[in-house]
Amino acid sequence: MERGGFSTRLYVGLITGVFMGALDLTIVAPAIPHIGTSLQVSPPAVVLAFSVYAAFYAVSVPVMSKLADVRGYGQIYRGSLLLFAGGSALAALSPTIAVLVIARVVQGIGGGGLFPVAQAIVGTTLEDRHQGRVLGILVGVFALGGILGPNLGGFLAQTLSWRWIFWINVPLGALGLLFVRGIDVPSMARRAKVDWLGAALIALGLGSFVLFLESLRHVERSVLNVHTGGLFLSMVLGLGLFTFVEGRRRDPVVDLAFVRSPAVTPLLLISLFVGYALLAGVVFTPLYAQIAYGASTLASGTVLNAAAVGLGASSYVAGRLSKKHTSNRLILLGMILTAAGLAGMILLRDTVQGLLFGLVLLGMGLGFTQGPLSHAGLRLAPSDKQGQISGLIAITRSMGGAAGMTLAGVLLSRSTERPRSASFAIDPSELWGQPGGLRSLQALSPETAESVRAAMLAGLVSGWYWALGAALLGLLACAFLRSEGSSERG
Repeated sequence: MERGGFSTRLYVGLITGVFMGALDLTIVAPAIPHIGTSLQVSPPAVVLAFSVYAAFYAVSVPVMSKLADVRGYGQIYRGSLLLFAGGSALAALSPTIAVLVIARVVQGIGGGGLFPVAQAIVGTTLEDRHQGRVLGILVGVFALGGILGPNLGGFLAQTLSWRWIFWINVPLGALGLLFVRGIDVPSMARRAKVDWLGAALIALGLGSFVLFLESLRHVERSVLNVHTGGLFLSMVLGLGLFTFVEGRRRDPVVDLAFVRSPAVTPLLLISLFVGYALLAGVVFTPLYAQIAYGASTLASGTVLNAAAVGLGASSYVAGRLSKKHTSNRLILLGMILTAAGLAGMILLRDTVQGLLFGLVLLGMGLGFTQGPLSHAGLRLAPSDKQGQISGLIAITRSMGGAAGMTLAGVLLSRSTERPRSASFAIDPSELWGQPGGLRSLQALSPETAESVRAAMLAGLVSGWYWALGAALLGLLACAFLRSEGSSERG
C-alpha cells in the first residue's frame, strides 16, 4: 500500500482493535468478586487473571512490533485481532479459573499487537500531513478504553454477567477483521530473522516487572519476601541480560542505540510519566466519590466520563492543530493541562463539581499529549523502525500505568492499616466499583468507621499527589525535546 490519504475502512478496523485492547487492561478489575463467586475461588486468585493479561500484554508489545517490522504490518495486525477475539471467547466460556487464566494469556498476546502495529500502519500508509489527525483519534480511543474500562466492567458484571465483559469483544473483533480483511500493509524493513533470544529475555524482564508490581498490593509490611523478592530478581536478571545481549545483535528486538537517542529518550520518558499520571489519577476516583460524596456505585463510575469528555475533545483538536503546530508544542500544552488537572482534583476535591473540573482538565491534557507523542515518534523513526518506535511508546505508557495503578492501591491499603479493626481489611480490588463495597464499614462503631473513611480518603489523595509528581516530571522532560527539524528518519 502506497502512502496516501485516509482510508475509512482501514482506520475503522484499527480503531476497533485499539479500543478492545485498551479496554481489557482495566475492565476486569471491577468484576473480580463476581468472577470469584461464579468460579468458586477467592478474589486474590482471580487477580491472577487480571495480572497475566497485563504481563503478557507488556511482553507482546515489543515482540509483535518487531514481527510487524519484519513480516508485514497487515499480517501481524490481523493475527493479533484473531488471537484477541479468540481469547475473549475462551474467557467468556471459562468453566474454571485455570481456563480463564489461559484465555487471558491468549488475549494479552493478541492485545499487545493491536495498538503499536495500528500506529505503525498509520505511519506507513498516511502522508505526514494526515498522520497527526488519525494518530490523535487512535490514541484518544486507546486512553478512552482505559478510562471507561472500570465503569463498563462494573456495569456489565452487575446488570448482566461477568462473562459479558469478554463476550463484547467477539463481535467487535469480527467487525475489525472484516474491515482490515484483504488489506495488505507490508513492512518497509528488509526481511530478517526475529531475535527470539532477545524476545525471551525482554519477556522475562517485562513480565516479571508487571507481576512484581502486582505482588506489592498484597505485601502487608515489607517487600522483602520470597515471592516479591524473586520477581524483582527475575526482572533485574531479564532486563540486564536483555541489555547485554541486544547490544551485540545485528537485528535486535529493540535497537538500544535508537532508544538512547537524545531525540527519542525524552519521548519515552514523557510517555512513561503520562501513563502513570493517567491511571494513578483515575483508577480509584469512583471509590473516592463513594466515600466523600456518598455516591452510589453506578453514579460514582460516571465521574470518569468527565475525563473521557475532555480526552475525546482534546484528541480531536490536537489532531487538527498538528497541521499548524509542532508536536513539541502540543506535548508541552498537554503536560501543563495534565498537571493542572491533577492539581485541581487535589485542591478542589471538597465538591463534586471541583473534582469533575479537575478530571476534565486531566482528560484534555492526555488528549493533547498522547497523539502528538506518537506522531513525533513516527517522524523520528526510520522507515524500517515504525513498529519499534510505536511499540516503545506504547510499552513505556503501559509500564507507567501499571506502576500508577499499583502504587495507588498500595497507598490506599497502607492508609487503612492503623485505624481499621481486626475484623476489617480493605482490598481495593474488592471495593472498586462493587455494589455495597463499603458495607463492611457498617459493622464498625461510628468512631472507627469515620476513622477508616478519613484514612481511606487520605490514601486516595496521596495517590493523586504521586500522579501530580509524575506529571511534573513529564513536564520537566519536555525541556529536552529536540526540534522537529532534527529528524532521524532514514
